Formats: sequence, structure tokens, C-alpha cells
Amino acid sequence: MSYGKLNIWIRYSDCRLITDCWRTDLVIKTCGGEPLVDMDPTIIEQLRVRYEDYKDVKIHNYKKERRIWLSPEGHRGGKPVYHIEVDVPPGCYVVWTRVCYTGNEETNKVMVIVGCGEEACVNLLLDAVEKCTDELFHPFLERAVDMRIPKRDLQMVAKVLMAVAEKPKNEVVAELGQRADEAKDMKDAGLQKAIGAIMEMVKAMPVEQEPQDYRKQ
Repeated sequence: MSYGKLNIWIRYSDCRLITDCWRTDLVIKTCGGEPLVDMDPTIIEQLRVRYEDYKDVKIHNYKKERRIWLSPEGHRGGKPVYHIEVDVPPGCYVVWTRVCYTGNEETNKVMVIVGCGEEACVNLLLDAVEKCTDELFHPFLERAVDMRIPKRDLQMVAKVLMAVAEKPKNEVVAELGQRADEAKDMKDAGLQKAIGAIMEMVKAMPVEQEPQDYRKQ
């Protein structure tokens, strides 16, 4: 069986290469969920040969995922890593990575099909922390309401999320109004109830709970 070649590039969300990443924890899984390093135990040795000058090339378990730890010099501020090339058995894979630098961690996930004897290329994008928090905000709080987490705890979490996402109260209320209309159109009573509870909670927040940059205090 002939392998295929998978090229992986790590970029910011504006498509620039991440040039201050000193280590990455790469995840490659089959679309069935099996880690590549378990399906093909030769992968790590292959990468050690290809990146023989790297200090660390090893399996690393983090957040319940089997990852490939790649670090050129093994310490913060070392030689950057933003491109990885690996030979894989032909198949369908899901790829993402953890980026160790001075900002966010996990990139987006990409599905890629690698043919026998062919090459495939993926670009993994890393959003800013505030962007990720913004995307997480509504589904996170809706899930929390569904889990019946106490209102006092929800308010505390909402305050932190709004600060990190840099979302003012009036913007959150406007977005909640849009989501409420969408839930009504979908005739989703459970979602309407959750959004209503969050709306009530956010509107009740005092002025001092508006998001602020605590670094300036």
C-alpha cells in the first residue's frame, strides 16, 4: 500500500503564518475517531526521522486526545513550527492542533481526504481568544441554563465571558433578541425559555458589570 502525503500549515485567522509557535500538539484522527498514531504506530518514528533535529517528537495525551508533540527546541521562545509534513495511509481524516505561543490554543478542525500516492494540504486557522469566546457565548449559557446552573453562578460566568469577548451589555441584549426570534420561528420552546432566562439575567446586570479591561486597573 502506498501512503499519501499530508501537509499541514498553521495560520492566524487572517491567513498569516504563526511564526511565534514554539511547540504544537497535533491531532490526526480518522473520520471514525481512531487516532492516527494508534492506527499506524510507525507514524512517530517516521516523524522523528523527518524532523531529526527536533528536540521532541512524541505522543502526548492532552484533553482526552492522542496528540503528536512537535517541538524544535523544546522551550518557549525556541525555533517556530508552523508547517508539518506527514505520510499517512490513504483515507479520511480530521485534523487540528494545539498551538503553544502567547495567545489562544486550539485551531479549528479540518476534514481532509488523502488518496493513495497523492498529496493533500490543510490550513489550520487560529482565532483570537476574544473571537472564540464570542462564538462560545450563547451556546455556553444556553447549555448552562438547560443544566439548571444557579442564576448567581450564571451571572458571574456571563460577566467574565462578556469581558473576555469585549461584548457590551446592549450588544448582548440585541443578539439575544435575534436568537429569541429565531427560536420562535423554529418553534423550539426549550431554546426560547433558555434565551429568555439569559435575557432577563443580562438586562438585570448593574452598570458596573459592563465588560471592562481589568488590565487598566
